[in-house]
Amino acid sequence: MTRGRVRRRFAAVRIPGRILEHILERIPGRARLARGGRDRGASAVELAILAPALIFASLLIVQFAIWFDARHAALAAAQQGDLVAREDASVNPGGWQGLAESAATSYYRGLNTSLISGVTAQAAPARNGMVSVTITGKLTGIWPLTISETVTGPIECFRTQASQGVACG
Repeated sequence: MTRGRVRRRFAAVRIPGRILEHILERIPGRARLARGGRDRGASAVELAILAPALIFASLLIVQFAIWFDARHAALAAAQQGDLVAREDASVNPGGWQGLAESAATSYYRGLNTSLISGVTAQAAPARNGMVSVTITGKLTGIWPLTISETVTGPIECFRTQASQGVACG
């Protein structure tokens, strides 16, 4: 970069030319350019340095989008399984877990997505009259991550006046 180019480039900055040249000579790697050296091939080197970082950032953004969508699909399936579990836990105490698990996995299959492989559902009773359903699977993306979403809710039942609203009846 010649001295005339330096002055034109920094014309908006009200720094006298000699001071500006002195400042530019103090910047490492710029001293040669300020004296009129060449920078041929600098953009190719910059691209070679920055290209892997840009590709990695792009892949990271894509992976985040896939992970976010997979979590959303797993959460929706777990919510469907928990809905069945909450409805059937008081009516069908021995078989509500199988119904909830099959409802969750069939709901995920109904979404017609292949974001998660090896989807499993697990329904279990929680404390204080609650039930929970957990969906687990491996994310199919650039990096295989484990996706696990759990939904917990209260058992829905009809409480009679005879039990004073305490027991399901």
